[in-house]
Amino acid sequence: MTRHYDVVIIGGGPAGSTVAALTRRYAPQLRLLLLEKEAFPRHHVGESLLAGASPVLEEMGAYEKVANAGFLEKLGATFIWGQSREPWGFEFDELISQLVAQGKRLPRLYTRAWQVRRAEYDELLLRHAASLGVEVRQRARVTRVLWDREPPASLSAEGQERREPRAIGVEFVDERGLQTVYCDWVLDCSGQQALLGHALKLREYDVQMNNYALFAYWQGAKWLYEYTGYPELTRICIITTPRGWIWYIPLKRDVMSVGFVTHRQTLKHLPEGPEQLYLEELQACDEVRDLLKEARLTRIAADQRRMVCAIQDWSYRSRQLSGSGWAMVGDAAGFVDPILSSGVMLAHELGQKAAYTLVSSFAAGSDEEVRRYWEFYAQTYRTYLQAYRDMAAFWYSNNFSLESWFWQARRILARSGSELNLSDRQAFTRLASGYATRAESLSLFGSYPLHEAQQLVNGLFGTPYCRDELAAQYAGRPLRLKEAELCDGLYYYQGAVRQTRRVINRRTGRYLDLHPGEEVLLSLFDGGHTLTHLEETEQALQALPEMERLPLRSGLDLLVQLEMIGVLA
Repeated sequence: MTRHYDVVIIGGGPAGSTVAALTRRYAPQLRLLLLEKEAFPRHHVGESLLAGASPVLEEMGAYEKVANAGFLEKLGATFIWGQSREPWGFEFDELISQLVAQGKRLPRLYTRAWQVRRAEYDELLLRHAASLGVEVRQRARVTRVLWDREPPASLSAEGQERREPRAIGVEFVDERGLQTVYCDWVLDCSGQQALLGHALKLREYDVQMNNYALFAYWQGAKWLYEYTGYPELTRICIITTPRGWIWYIPLKRDVMSVGFVTHRQTLKHLPEGPEQLYLEELQACDEVRDLLKEARLTRIAADQRRMVCAIQDWSYRSRQLSGSGWAMVGDAAGFVDPILSSGVMLAHELGQKAAYTLVSSFAAGSDEEVRRYWEFYAQTYRTYLQAYRDMAAFWYSNNFSLESWFWQARRILARSGSELNLSDRQAFTRLASGYATRAESLSLFGSYPLHEAQQLVNGLFGTPYCRDELAAQYAGRPLRLKEAELCDGLYYYQGAVRQTRRVINRRTGRYLDLHPGEEVLLSLFDGGHTLTHLEETEQALQALPEMERLPLRSGLDLLVQLEMIGVLA
């Protein structure tokens, strides 16, 4: 008997587990099937998390399980490069400590991350999804996606002239042989295998970052606080070499993950082979050589096939991220580079957005509404990827100057409209911690309670100012907008894509998404009201019972942020 599911998820890594767990949480009536080709636990690279993933783990219900799994806690990162070999770094709690100093209180999870052994981490999350009621099948390899009519050789050639083929199911092979299931949506979370991306010829490789990674695990390697922190509060260490860079990540108290990343062109002139290159690079690096003097290579998973492993074709993106009945998430959709350890965090963050979009699609009233939701998903995805891609590209194309890399982080945030009066170091810390790609509004905050999201937005991206001085500056000034257009906007919140209103600068495209209820405040910008009227109205709205969990910006904050996007006359 042919079975039908609402959603089939291909792949059981962090992206697949996130989509499954959050879809199950917010739409428990949906039937979900997750197909994973391997038997977990299975070996995988990508051990270092960012704090930006922790709120998603909390929303999935997996945060405490991860916290109690025995992984080493990650405090931040250390960088060593260029001619100056002085270590420097950042810590996640630098962000939140600034907010605490302003009298704001946020949960510890905003600054917490881990160095994880992916075989154990991924299995934990997959089992968690199954415990929520997701039907999980391991050793089930998807061989192809089924369509209501034959898709073109390349999806980009389909154009808009004909109806796009719709994904209607999958074929997969398990211990019983070839199986067929049908569904309303197929979510490709198959990692770098990218089943749909390859089948539809959507993948575009980044020629500039055509890199090759060699990595292995060393038992008995030394700890050095300046590089890796304490065993209880660890750091990832990134060290440049003439031909690339080395990562040095504590996985256990006596085991380090050590990788070497280089451009593929390097390998063309090495007759001795990649493994020899890896060992030579570690020996040639002063900082790493002594740390590994007494260490030996080891395996950390039963299915780890080689002592020295390799990954190639690392940086890519997809021309299209979703279509009729299908979408891609995680590494299947795109991957930037491991330099800022963003891979797993992006799988969680954007898996969350995919789940929200999926839930909203099932509740939508029209195909046009569904299309709009997935366009917003693709826009969000590209916003995240681009910020990390720009930093990685800058890393590989410049002289690795500390000051210049800080400056690049500041430039990225300024271009996105998120940076105001931040020091270079503050800008870099926000990017490297995983908090930089959220806009100046709430549009990208999905898992955060709205009052906490507001504090993070205002604290991380707001403008430091003296309220009294600024209030005096605006006092008596008629409220009026220029170059402004009010249109519909979208934001992610509590399991759904939600409607809001967006103020957009017609000339520059910079925008501000209004918090729920703030459109009333915007009606005062008619030339006949002032800051006094704005704040009186805001306070009256705040007193309404329905606004208790939906805090508005203060009148002064709203003025500052409207001026930030250039629409305040």
